[in-house]
Amino acid sequence: MHIHWTEQWAEALALSFVFVGFLTSVLLMNPLLTYFSILLAGFMAGRIYYEKKHHQPILPFILIILGFLLGYLVGSFWASRFWTLFFFCVGFMVSYTLHRKKILVIFKSENFIK
Repeated sequence: MHIHWTEQWAEALALSFVFVGFLTSVLLMNPLLTYFSILLAGFMAGRIYYEKKHHQPILPFILIILGFLLGYLVGSFWASRFWTLFFFCVGFMVSYTLHRKKILVIFKSENFIK
């Protein structure tokens, strides 16, 4: 069985981010910390989605983001999975909207230093 890493990097990263999300969620036993960390993860996912949306194929990055979210939701024992998903979506949408309206900009853009 020969694996082509140049072709299957997205699946391998998504699987590893499932484990990262699971471990992060399990180690945070406080529901408040769980909600805060998933809000930040949603914010980072919105930024990554905005940055990669028009420049590269987006499906591998969506797989990686969903892998992390799936692992986080599975390991979320001490917090409500509904609120965890809600805070992720809120962080994602706020970050994506702020980047789209150029309130937050990407570091490599010409508008970074104003």
